[in-house]
Amino acid sequence: MSSLAGKSALVIGAATGIGRAVSEIFAAQGAAVMIADHGHEAERTELVAQLRARGGEAFDIECDVLEEGLVAGAVAATLQRFGKLDILVNNAGVGTVARPLHEQDWDAWDRIIGINLKGVAYGMKHGLPPMIARGYGRVINTASQLAHKPAPFYGAYCASKAAVVSLTVSVAMEVVEKGITVNCVCPGPTDTAMWRAGDPAWNAWKETQLPIKRVGRPDEIAAAYAFLASDQASYMVGQSVSPNGGDVMW
Repeated sequence: MSSLAGKSALVIGAATGIGRAVSEIFAAQGAAVMIADHGHEAERTELVAQLRARGGEAFDIECDVLEEGLVAGAVAATLQRFGKLDILVNNAGVGTVARPLHEQDWDAWDRIIGINLKGVAYGMKHGLPPMIARGYGRVINTASQLAHKPAPFYGAYCASKAAVVSLTVSVAMEVVEKGITVNCVCPGPTDTAMWRAGDPAWNAWKETQLPIKRVGRPDEIAAAYAFLASDQASYMVGQSVSPNGGDVMW
């Protein structure tokens, strides 16, 4: 039996990159998946069709995590479609351009914090109550290896992802006795659109610094989410799982 057979999942930030790979591996392991993302209509439609063609159950919904009502609506739609919410992945996120802090644009700062951190909080605020009512749930938040190894000139992004780690631990302690685990994944450099939009020279340098000497594939990162979503991860509480090619080790 597939390890996620009979489970239902809401993946927020699911249409591209790591979120897409997470949706694919969840469906491959038997979960019904709600694909939530802001825009990316063509990608959402194509992904749903792909998952259904492989025998999976999948739907999609518009969800801008800057709007709490839309996050609440994505949770409600998942419950309406599948009757329950077993797995919640808060993956929506944005990057930033390199900039020293003394040149920080505060509108950009607020947007990064709003999406990367507050969006995660919205997801948990609305996703946890139905899990608490059933006494079961798996919550997985996307942080970054930059939460543990901050880089210069990316202060807003690093701060947002470090805060996700701290928020994850706080909420994990709140709900673990209710049958719910909350953990986060801290991906290292990964071959996504966000990575490819970065400075080519910096990207090339970064690859040389990684012990594995290459960036990760989305499916390699998604494997961590599949484990944390499974019943095999029942003893994982408030953890930062770090698939990063050795960029951060302990």
